[in-house]
Amino acid sequence: MLKILMPVVALALPGAVVAGDRAISGPARVLDGARIVVGDTVVQLRGLESVNDNLVCGDGFACGRWAVGELKARYDGRLLSCFGQFMQDGVSFAAFCLEGREDIGAAILRGGLGFASLDAPSDYRDASRGAIRQRVGLRAFGGAVRVPEAGASGPAMKAALGIPADAVLIIL
Repeated sequence: MLKILMPVVALALPGAVVAGDRAISGPARVLDGARIVVGDTVVQLRGLESVNDNLVCGDGFACGRWAVGELKARYDGRLLSCFGQFMQDGVSFAAFCLEGREDIGAAILRGGLGFASLDAPSDYRDASRGAIRQRVGLRAFGGAVRVPEAGASGPAMKAALGIPADAVLIIL
């Protein structure tokens, strides 16, 4: 049955590569911007970077907490179907997920509630660029996006911008 479903899923996710041989479904519970629990399995949403409560936008607005709250309101309790594979540790499940026929990763990016990973499918990168152009979701707050407790990157750039040395910059 799964072999029959995989071509259907591939059609439902244009531009996305459906990797793996497993399908899970069940009610969802959002953990952060790139991880959800479906049934009793923690799913890493493929093509997304994590947005968590510590993300800060602009002049100190807790935009990460806001975005995760928006995702919880949108997806907690909703029935999702996820297609992917367990990683080498046998516990982590990396997948693309659907609510009905909608790819939730693409929807998250279109709404500006997440960040496309470097290895994201092209339609995910396009959705992320669209959110930037339209200034929706996290893109509406302007300014630098940072995670205060994370390690330093680009110290000279941070100093020039007046950004704390312990902040991580996400350049859009």
